[in-house]
Amino acid sequence: MRLTILFAFLAMISLTSLRMDNPHAFYVSITELEVKNDTLQISLRLFTEDLERALNERTNEKVFLNEPQEMPKNFVHIRDYVAKNFIVSNAAKPDRITWLGHEFEEDVCWIYGEVALSPEQNLLFIKNELLMDIHDRQQNIIHFNTSGGIETKLATKGYAEVRFALK
Repeated sequence: MRLTILFAFLAMISLTSLRMDNPHAFYVSITELEVKNDTLQISLRLFTEDLERALNERTNEKVFLNEPQEMPKNFVHIRDYVAKNFIVSNAAKPDRITWLGHEFEEDVCWIYGEVALSPEQNLLFIKNELLMDIHDRQQNIIHFNTSGGIETKLATKGYAEVRFALK
């Protein structure tokens, strides 16, 4: 009897570990920021599957990002989601981000945007809550490329805002 219960317990654990709703064990995105000619260039890299899940939950409809005929509609979904969850500000007010487009590379989606910076701006505040609505353990790595090298910070749930010195 004990052997049967042990076998059933081990079988249940094995089947639970094979569930398809947890396709990867880590939840991370990468943001690359660089200032060129008073413009902050933004490149976001998210797992396509995670982004689809976030868009499905936000829109209450099935979103398939790799469908070529759905690209214009999907860009609107992506733009609206990213605009709500990725904010650039100068401490006083949010800056207007122009989202330029997106592309796919294997299992990731690259999303591109830019922000015009004022010449007197000294600090850059980044609030990155991307995918934190679907993964509590989401970590968003933010690389800021400067002439002095790359400065990296981490945004997590509860600590989603980071800042960088511009000068």
